[in-house]
Amino acid sequence: MQRGSAFRWVVLFVLVLGSTALTFSNLIFSSRPVDVMAQFGVEQAQLTAVSAIGFLPGALFSIFLGRFFDQGGSKRVRLAGAALLIAGALFQTWRVFAGSYIELLIITFAAGTLFLPTQVLPAKLAELWFEPREMGIAMGLWGAASCLGATFAFLVGGLFPSLQAALAACAVLYFIVAVLWLLFVKLPDGAQDILKAEAAEVAERASGISVAAVVKSKFMWLIMVCSGIAGSTPILINSCLLNAFLGRGLDPASAAMLGVVFSVTSFIGGVLCGIVASKLGRFNPVFLFICVAGGVLFLAAYLLPVGAPTFVCYILAGLFFGGALGLCMARVGLLHLTGDFGPENNGIAGGMNNTFMGIFSFALPTVATAILGGNYLHIYIFALVVLVICGVIGGIVFPELGVKGKLAQQMHENQ
Repeated sequence: MQRGSAFRWVVLFVLVLGSTALTFSNLIFSSRPVDVMAQFGVEQAQLTAVSAIGFLPGALFSIFLGRFFDQGGSKRVRLAGAALLIAGALFQTWRVFAGSYIELLIITFAAGTLFLPTQVLPAKLAELWFEPREMGIAMGLWGAASCLGATFAFLVGGLFPSLQAALAACAVLYFIVAVLWLLFVKLPDGAQDILKAEAAEVAERASGISVAAVVKSKFMWLIMVCSGIAGSTPILINSCLLNAFLGRGLDPASAAMLGVVFSVTSFIGGVLCGIVASKLGRFNPVFLFICVAGGVLFLAAYLLPVGAPTFVCYILAGLFFGGALGLCMARVGLLHLTGDFGPENNGIAGGMNNTFMGIFSFALPTVATAILGGNYLHIYIFALVVLVICGVIGGIVFPELGVKGKLAQQMHENQ
């Protein structure tokens, strides 16, 4: 199959399904908090930890696994990738029979590690299968898969007759992804020529590559903090959502639908925020508004009378806050405008950002709930505080990198 052929959409479908399955598997616990906490004798902090730990392997092992696949061809991508996914599915099957919380935690972490091909290979595969002008569409669809996974977790998670049945469904979904990967995921014909051309281009620019320059950049660290908060706050909110609103009198079906509403509107908001920022030519004012407005609406949803106001607040929160992480990711590729390092270091910057975001996605929700416990008012206040901090850093302290910003204009004038 050639690059640009219709087969590229089949490959992308498998990648999207894989990311959906990973998120669904992690948030299935948050969609069934009552029976998880009762069966394993845990509290909110432990529930949040097991919901978030499956995201941690991406921070710890992505670079190693990415290098492993970069050094191989199509067979390694297809066969080794499928072998890891099948092993992940087997761990998911073992998870059905977990007898203790510690066992559940370890298995979930291991399954997330083994399912990493669906997280570390999409950019590589999309770049090889899709034309450059299509990369935004391809990666946009893949990026939306996490919202899709969260939507299905809250939509159907509570419909299974038991927790074991829900975990079994996760295992089945993992096996489906593994089989589809084995059948359809491979590199296009001529992929080696594309990779060689890229390697030659990188070699020409190698003199400018500097890990030290990226690490020393204060703007790199600022955007990593913003990405960490923007990526981890939804995990914190989702892990507490059902328990928080069940305690306020919302019935289980309506509480689960609140999670669905937030996931769907977050996806829509991500698209809309990207469009608005592109039209304005500026990232900072949009970022400041969506972070602060999102945090205020989360807290308002908890404080206002339960019912229609709750859903209105969550709909708006999803629309406003949905684009926060996307705007962070967009600015990572523009950090060279600050002059701290050249564009040839964008790969290093992206890797650092993803690693930090993965660690944050586990650490912030887990630590917050460990300290605040089941005091959901304090958790929502905490979410507001960190989102305001995120908005101030990314919307005021951070330099404007949009096309109408001073740095971009200077770059354009100098060319």
